[in-house]
Amino acid sequence: MKHTDVETLFANNIETANLSKKQRSVLKASLTLFAKQGYENTSTLDIARLAGVSEGTVFKHFKTKEGLLQAVLNPFIHDIFPRVADEFLTALHQNPFDDFDSFLKYAVRDRMAYAMDNRQEMKIFIQQMVKDPSIMTKLTDRLAHLLQGGVDSLFHDYKQKGQLVDWDSMRIVRMVSGVIVGYLIPNIIMSDQPLDVDKTTDEVCEFLLDGLRPRN
Repeated sequence: MKHTDVETLFANNIETANLSKKQRSVLKASLTLFAKQGYENTSTLDIARLAGVSEGTVFKHFKTKEGLLQAVLNPFIHDIFPRVADEFLTALHQNPFDDFDSFLKYAVRDRMAYAMDNRQEMKIFIQQMVKDPSIMTKLTDRLAHLLQGGVDSLFHDYKQKGQLVDWDSMRIVRMVSGVIVGYLIPNIIMSDQPLDVDKTTDEVCEFLLDGLRPRN
């Protein structure tokens, strides 16, 4: 299933926001450069040049480089990641799996592949999340509200069939996402080498399926 990439979602977000053309150009340039060079290695002059504006214009609209970073991150929390989650949930509901093992393997592989396809943009968010854990708290709260109903209905049949432990759905989501993130963060932050998605999916599912099967 094809999913909308993060860069496109970011562009769509700022196009619909109440921003001037110059502000949009600065934000697009910021995302591009932060992704390629990292936040620390990007200057406001670099951003201004790519955006086709003066450095003074950057400071006029965003005050500081930190303010510019927050303007880039906020759409991730409030719009982009919620849209990514909703798009994925919709796809899962439209293409159901007969058994939980197949469902889990597909879901893990798909999310890991998506992260790898968008690793440069993900890297910006993860690096700042490590520095400021409150970012993760805000995102988790936002996603939990959106996901609860959708995952309840997804997991119901698997629980009824005795294929999935009868836990609260969000507890299961936290367990699955925690293991996936544990593999992704070191690779995205500390390596330029692509993750072996198939091998990692097998490892993750072997661990998770043992923990998520009902005990007789």
